[in-house]
Amino acid sequence: MKNPLCSKAVNIAGKLMIELPDPVIEKLAISPDDFIEFGNAKTVSIWKSENVDVPTDVFEILIDIFKTEDYVFQWLNKKQKYLLGKTPITLLNTSAGKEEVLGLIERLKRGDFS
Repeated sequence: MKNPLCSKAVNIAGKLMIELPDPVIEKLAISPDDFIEFGNAKTVSIWKSENVDVPTDVFEILIDIFKTEDYVFQWLNKKQKYLLGKTPITLLNTSAGKEEVLGLIERLKRGDFS
């Protein structure tokens, strides 16, 4: 039986591409315009298609918590229960969304994971 989470390499216009299975696409919330970067490390970077500038004040708080840009952007692109299943990065386009994200960050800083 074939593993349903197995990826397939396909040749598109002379370029080798990876075809991700639907369950993986859904779990990672990948959309058609997203960029996915594979490297020699054990991690895969996903760059969301939305072009959102992270406000400097939010980025500085997050870098203080997570210590590396990689972890900051992983957190920003991860769905959060406190944000009703939305990713923080998608909320930073509006002032109300930014306030929601800052509220979640404050809870993280206090250790409030309820």
